Amino acid sequence: MQRPSLLAAGIGVLIASGCAGRGNIGGGDSGTGGGGTGGGANPDAGPTVMQQPSTLSPPDPCTSNAPGPRKLWRLSGPEFAASIHSIFNDTAGTAPVSTVFSDPTTLGFSIDANSLLVQGLNASQLEDNAEAVAAWAASAGQLNQFAACAATSTGTPATTCATQFIQAFGRRAFRTTLAAGDPRIATYSTLFMAGSSNSDGAQIVISAMLQSPYFLYRSELGAKSGSAFALTAYEVAAELAYTLSGNAPDDTLLTAADAVASGSTTMTAMVDQQAQRLLATSSASNATAVMGFMNGWLGLPRLYTTAKDNTVYVLTQSLQDDMATESQDLILEAFNGSGTIGSVLTADHSFLNQELATYYGISATGLTTAFKSVPYAGTSRDPGLLATGTILNGYARPSTDSPTQRGHMVRSRMLCQDIAPPPPGLNTTFMPSTTVETTRDHFINEHEQGTCASCHKLMDWIGFAFENYDGWGRYRTTDNGLPVVDTGTIFGDPEGKDDTITGLSGTGSLSAYLAQSDDVSRCMMRYWTYFSYGSSSWSQDGCTYDSIYQEAQSKGFALQSVLMAILHAPNFTTRVQD
Repeated sequence: MQRPSLLAAGIGVLIASGCAGRGNIGGGDSGTGGGGTGGGANPDAGPTVMQQPSTLSPPDPCTSNAPGPRKLWRLSGPEFAASIHSIFNDTAGTAPVSTVFSDPTTLGFSIDANSLLVQGLNASQLEDNAEAVAAWAASAGQLNQFAACAATSTGTPATTCATQFIQAFGRRAFRTTLAAGDPRIATYSTLFMAGSSNSDGAQIVISAMLQSPYFLYRSELGAKSGSAFALTAYEVAAELAYTLSGNAPDDTLLTAADAVASGSTTMTAMVDQQAQRLLATSSASNATAVMGFMNGWLGLPRLYTTAKDNTVYVLTQSLQDDMATESQDLILEAFNGSGTIGSVLTADHSFLNQELATYYGISATGLTTAFKSVPYAGTSRDPGLLATGTILNGYARPSTDSPTQRGHMVRSRMLCQDIAPPPPGLNTTFMPSTTVETTRDHFINEHEQGTCASCHKLMDWIGFAFENYDGWGRYRTTDNGLPVVDTGTIFGDPEGKDDTITGLSGTGSLSAYLAQSDDVSRCMMRYWTYFSYGSSSWSQDGCTYDSIYQEAQSKGFALQSVLMAILHAPNFTTRVQD
């Protein structure tokens, strides 16, 4: 296969200066806390990587009902791989997709539009990946699904075959219909006709398209409509697909976008109908749509990454998988049943199999390897998400539990309150106890003195509500031979009050406090919006948050209503010039 000069053809991996002038490359937040640049930046300087936020900034007050800025948004590493497999309907995952991108993590997620860019070092990796995929497509008989003539490996390339293949492959790769007059058809036809055969030409086109910004970037630029820019049906279809499935739009969604483009249906109808389809419990994207966000917001994958001291206890892979299933089932039950984050926190049951129930010290009678809902009445263990092994193991020290980590998670991720990092040069080494004491007393004695006290009381005293559970999520009534105390205090809550809490379930518990807190609902909404839009702040972002909050509140802040409110917000279909 000939190696084309992709940059010379105007379809290389770099964003051309004309494109940079039309959008907010990589997001470039321009509102409070965004610190980004607008579309008028020097195009010769290349995309600018802005300093990433460490916390969510307060919303920029709404004075004009303006949506967010236009932007180009590079596919994340997982989206890049999933999209290539999807283009070829490669459900077996046999296409040789390389790991090209290493996505930075911002605010717990790897989706920040301002940091997802194609850098110079990616160019050769993208080229190698694209050529390998193109060769695989030819050898695996994948070309004829786009055009039967493309499988021909002898003879001179045909112009009619070139057009047919480019329109069919381009529709999936570029996530839009390439009309007969689209100038890209002529450009790619030149590449196709440079091949030694239809098959060779098709491989050149595949290689070129998989390196094109039309594939690598999600376009959210729209067309000018009055003082704003209305996103095209295909741009909105891509938003829906990547937000809900982490993948490119399928043929059903692209056909729906065709209907909007032709005027036979409305954008609103497409959003609602396709979201309903993708979120159906029978859909493969049902769990993806919810857990993609929940994993980042609550740090659930820490279950697998938090270091554990195997000399104290060995937590098997099987048990970790069971714990992950338990927490996911609790969340999906609420999402698919009009539940709220509060109902996830205060559930009177959990989802267990025989192995996990035995580990938790709960009767496994009637349980098998399959998971089922198990009521917790009459057991000593607390129900609800905070008492799952996922949370308890993920937020712990290698050899013991950690009130600090558990409290910090609640304070920063669920209440959206920033905890300042330790001062530079401060020795933060956690010293082992020299006396017989509980973890609670050890943390109090270690942290409630000197410069550490002011911050640690904001975390540790929330974390003490978890003290009936050790660092592996096992229930206990004693710690180091001494009685456990699970009372705590939420010092300086978002309203400035100090609230007393006890344990993880029942009246007065931490779970009950969080379940009724509007601050938790607002915090979840902010993070979910960030996950969906890829921007943490922008000018007038308060307008978007107000719109989402009002719709979600009208439906009791059910988890699914929060997500639908994000899809219904003006920012999902309309933008302004940044």
